[in-house]
Amino acid sequence: MYEVHRTMSRTSNFNKILTRFNTITNLNNQVQFSSNKKSEKIVNNSINEDTKKTNGEPLTNLGKCLVIGGAGMLGYEIVSQLREDNHFVRVLDLEHLEIEGVESLVGDIRNIEDVKNACDGMDTVFQTAAAVWNPRTPTILFDEVNVVGNQHVIDSCIKFGITRLVYTSTLDVVVDGRMPIVYADETLSYPKNMPKDNYSRTKILAEKATIAANGEKGLMTVSLRPVGMYGPRDKYHIANIVQMAKNKNNIKLGNGTARFSHVYSENAAHAHILAAKHLYTGSRIMGECYFIADHQPAENLFTFMEPFLEALGLSPPKISIPYKVAYTLAWFAEKVAPKSNFNRFAVIQTCVDHTFVSDKAERDFGYKPVVSREEAFERTIQWFKNNNKS
Repeated sequence: MYEVHRTMSRTSNFNKILTRFNTITNLNNQVQFSSNKKSEKIVNNSINEDTKKTNGEPLTNLGKCLVIGGAGMLGYEIVSQLREDNHFVRVLDLEHLEIEGVESLVGDIRNIEDVKNACDGMDTVFQTAAAVWNPRTPTILFDEVNVVGNQHVIDSCIKFGITRLVYTSTLDVVVDGRMPIVYADETLSYPKNMPKDNYSRTKILAEKATIAANGEKGLMTVSLRPVGMYGPRDKYHIANIVQMAKNKNNIKLGNGTARFSHVYSENAAHAHILAAKHLYTGSRIMGECYFIADHQPAENLFTFMEPFLEALGLSPPKISIPYKVAYTLAWFAEKVAPKSNFNRFAVIQTCVDHTFVSDKAERDFGYKPVVSREEAFERTIQWFKNNNKS
């Protein structure tokens, strides 16, 4: 699947890796989750009076907010919107973020001390950091960042009495690799068998762990599943298509009938903040998962990308490869060049329907897109023009 949020990565020593794999194994064996069942753990009321509600109204004060992965496409927009709402914002990321009024900490989600340092004193945490889909990424990195790193966040939230944790998941937690998904909602369960794809596998483990932590010593959690995200600072989704066009290697996969849901980054960020404001004692969103999409109906990936390429002065792909042929070629490509982006996973994601609805998010916390399709297009194009001179 396409990169959804900010990658935080560094090398670590062998002993730490062994310890973290033990944690991963325990999570895989012990964590169970049902999206239709609320946690029965009692949430305490040890939070400040001005940051809680019990009357069903959304919070207006999220207290001090931490955005992990705040320099990424989604994280940046969450930070910006929180600052517009006059919240105190701290960021933890691998790189420094220069936004007026924001406290920027450079650190690694895999380092528990970095995470604890960032979480200390916070009231609300947005966990957007992840090692995202890339065949070249070592398996160990997905586990260290997405599973162990996310557990560091959960543990630190509990340690410091943080009450709200909004986790950024992905549509890929429900993708089984073959079957089309047509305007699915949250009743669609995880695949029966754990996916071989490392990104999907580790995001499932991380989401389960986050939801299982709901109710632990006052912590309230929710998981949002943005669909294919695009917008300013997009380094992977539109950026990959643009690079292919520049390399004269832009070929369509499939017959153009498959549909794929998208969400603009500012709309996804808006959903995260809305969800945080609806995380209060007794809220219906506690321990729940939500798909986040916008601007239905969904389009074919190449139909969606075509106007972006044209606006950037690039030629859209003209040649197409049928799905079955592309799948076979991808199988061979995996044998010859296993680290190539052209593989069966990418072909399936492109040639099979992957569409979702956000009805549950609209019903439970009032999510609706705040940026129109047209404005999202203009803002994205302007960013690419300003930041991609080559």
